[in-house]
Amino acid sequence: MNNPYTTIPAPGPGEDTTFTLEVWEQHDMPPILTLAEGWTEIEEQAFVDNPDLQVIRIPASVVSIQEDAFNGAISLRQVEFAQGSRLEFIGDGAFAGTEALERINIPARVTHIGDGAFLGATGLEQITFEEGSQLEVIGFQTFASATALQTIRIPARVTEISIEAFRNATSLTEVTFEEGSQLEFIGDSAFTDTRALETIQFPAGLGHIGQGAFHNARSLQTIQIPANVDTLMIRTFENATSLREVTFEEGSLLISIGDYAFIGATALETIQIPAEVQVIRQGAFQNATALQTIRIPAGVREIGDRAFANTQALREITFEQDSQINSIGYDAFGRSGLRLVAIGETAVNRLNADAISRNRLAAVNPSPFRPLPQLRFGENNNFYGKYNVKIVSRTQQIDTLQLITKKPAYKKQGFFGKILGKPKKQTRAALPDEMTREIGKFLMPAGVEPKSPAALANRKGGARKPRTRKRGIRRRSRKASGTRRTKKGRRTMKRK
Repeated sequence: MNNPYTTIPAPGPGEDTTFTLEVWEQHDMPPILTLAEGWTEIEEQAFVDNPDLQVIRIPASVVSIQEDAFNGAISLRQVEFAQGSRLEFIGDGAFAGTEALERINIPARVTHIGDGAFLGATGLEQITFEEGSQLEVIGFQTFASATALQTIRIPARVTEISIEAFRNATSLTEVTFEEGSQLEFIGDSAFTDTRALETIQFPAGLGHIGQGAFHNARSLQTIQIPANVDTLMIRTFENATSLREVTFEEGSLLISIGDYAFIGATALETIQIPAEVQVIRQGAFQNATALQTIRIPAGVREIGDRAFANTQALREITFEQDSQINSIGYDAFGRSGLRLVAIGETAVNRLNADAISRNRLAAVNPSPFRPLPQLRFGENNNFYGKYNVKIVSRTQQIDTLQLITKKPAYKKQGFFGKILGKPKKQTRAALPDEMTREIGKFLMPAGVEPKSPAALANRKGGARKPRTRKRGIRRRSRKASGTRRTKKGRRTMKRK
């Protein structure tokens, strides 16, 4: 069988070792070619916009592929690197627009892949990195619009995934990282519009996730934020409509949840906000329609405008003991399903003082929002855009929870129920006293002992005897009768 490759020999001693378009033309522009050992570089735009090149074998001696070398080579379907390749540099746009290229294996010595190197390589299904890859940076738009790319494993030495690196890689379903990954930085919009992305597990050392990094990642279901991330930026997970679980590594340093960080995350049901968070900014959870409960850490000082607006499933907000909250934005809970807020008295006083101050400013500088109302414990509060909200103190919430733990969920089957053959109703056993006390200890401020179930049932102390009525006797108050019934009188009334 004839070898379909045309080999272009290496230059002679003292000649330029950069492969150029002119060299290719001198050899009648073969579509399938091998470069002989000895070439060290492929020049800038060597095959730019060329419709003829189909296959190229690049020798181990080549150390650099310059900018736009194969940009727009729409028929290029195969790029092979010789074993032991010494390639270190792939320039900006080097393989951009190579629509027929389906797979490529990057040599281990490559330390730099330039901006847009595979931008618009719409046929690229697989890109792999040789074992021991030295790659450190994935550049701006490197794999953007590589719409056929399905999976990628990021080498351990990569420290940065730059802005829009995988933007619009619409078939990308999985991103994994080699063991010992040194990744520290994910740039703005790095995975925007990766609508098939289901799985990504961040390395522990990651410290920055950029603005809109996962905007419109509509198949992403779970995500864990590493402890070193101190800020969730603007629109980080905007419209991640399948995202149902967000967790934070133990010891999280997160202090700020940015504007619209989870806006439109319509499947998100619960989120445990880290204890270090101080600010939940404007629209952070707006339109998270499945969100049901929120526990606000004590250190949170500010909740921005519309932060929880349009959260129709939200029913309850709890502010932790010793809450430092001093400002909640306009319409923060507008059009939510909020019914109950548990908060300390000191926090309510701070919020009311803030409302008075802001209303005065709004009177001078007109605001599109209604004045902030004063909060009070009890029913029928306007809680930052949500009407008919009940506000309870932390003590009330604790007492209620303790009573609930002691109360069976269903009545037991009675005597007549057995005779009549009614089905036995299931019962939920009340929690043991020890567990009830532990719940109280968890919720109560430090140094305060929770009340026992008996004390909750009888606030004045002591066990209260059950009240009973004797059959056939209609009781009247002593004051109304003016007399005290005797045992004999009660017996006479019973006979009658």
